[in-house]
Amino acid sequence: MREPQCVVAAVLPDGWRVPALAEHRRACLRCQASAVRERNVRRGLEALGADLVPAPMGLQARVLERLGEQDAADPRRALVARAAARYAAVAGLASTALVALVAGLARRHSRALG
Repeated sequence: MREPQCVVAAVLPDGWRVPALAEHRRACLRCQASAVRERNVRRGLEALGADLVPAPMGLQARVLERLGEQDAADPRRALVARAAARYAAVAGLASTALVALVAGLARRHSRALG
């Protein structure tokens, strides 16, 4: 089981200079091994530079298939549905606020008249 300090050290980037975590990283073999793995991955990615690695054949079809029938027809459908739901929610809140405002004004007006 990982120590809580290991979890925090893994989440925070190296640029954050927290003395207790820096000391932990120097003493903890797990954190040192994790840092070595991260450096190796970073070096490998930097070595690629601007080289474009083509996706394997059939990857797009497999991804769309796993997303489901609805998403396979239009991968953006989920985004459009979320945007429409957000728009409907904002419109509903705005209309509710407007009705409450009009009701409040009508009530105040009726009290003022008598």
